[in-house]
Amino acid sequence: MEKINCIFCNKTNDHVIIQENGYNGIRCSQCGLIYVSPRPTFEEIVNLYGHNMAHTSAKSHISSPFPKRLHAKHTLGIIRKFIKRGTMLEIGAGAGYFLDEARKVTFEVYGIELNSILADFVSNKLGIPCKESPLETSLFGEKKYDVIYHCDVISHFYDPIKEFCKINSILNTKGLVVFETGNFGDVEEKYYKHIKKFQYPDHLFFFSEKNLIELLDKTGFEFIGIYRYSILPQLIIRKFLKNISSLLKPGAQTHKEDKTHNFKNSSLSPRSISLSLYQFIRKAYSYLFNITYKYSYHCLSYFMRYKMGYMVPKKGRPQTVIVVARKK
Repeated sequence: MEKINCIFCNKTNDHVIIQENGYNGIRCSQCGLIYVSPRPTFEEIVNLYGHNMAHTSAKSHISSPFPKRLHAKHTLGIIRKFIKRGTMLEIGAGAGYFLDEARKVTFEVYGIELNSILADFVSNKLGIPCKESPLETSLFGEKKYDVIYHCDVISHFYDPIKEFCKINSILNTKGLVVFETGNFGDVEEKYYKHIKKFQYPDHLFFFSEKNLIELLDKTGFEFIGIYRYSILPQLIIRKFLKNISSLLKPGAQTHKEDKTHNFKNSSLSPRSISLSLYQFIRKAYSYLFNITYKYSYHCLSYFMRYKMGYMVPKKGRPQTVIVVARKK
């Protein structure tokens, strides 16, 4: 564990604003950056992802293609306003569904992913070149890219300034960096109660918009634009659905009579057959309900975040932002 100062101001701060899993999130009094200090070493962070110990497991990434593809299409719609085709690298490719969708609209795609299970899935199941490696300038034969994209990765960077310098160095002239992240550096503390987990120590930094623009300027990028989406409606509806989902799911428990009744007849008795048929129907209904519920939930989450969240007030509230910048 090591103590650090603000990466922008080099200022020592002691205002602890978040505490989770034994880690402190400290807010810089000058620029508003929230950073973990003391924090794990770089080797410990790499080990966290390489051994599938992060908050979101490899299985969870792989088993959720629908919402990830829906999100990918939304983000690609933004990217294609600025560039229609070219080479694209995704940092933290996860299960590779974003790259697969980008490939469908003619991008030549590559990925890097620290989790070996996910990197193997992207390479062998989706057939997309993917390295199990941190960002290095020598990846894929020192290839240059027209677009470098990452989603919810910047908060995981051990040294964001260094990583964005690397990104700049492997972009083609006028190449784009596009990334999605949260705005917790701008969020009023009264809204923190709506955040279930801050995912420490996976996340090491939380930025404000001012921080992001300064980061881009320091690392050789021209800020182009930002797309803001309030996640507060989604957080509220998620909590509501969680509270009622247990009431909606059928067949949660076997009827008390079914548990206690002592069947003296054979398994082929009319009552036994009726009970087996009931259990089969109940399980089938529960299975179909779960599929429908998850599909509907993902559609609703997407709508609440990227459609409704785009229109509702955002100042001081938790948001996800998509940032677009061009190499100077």
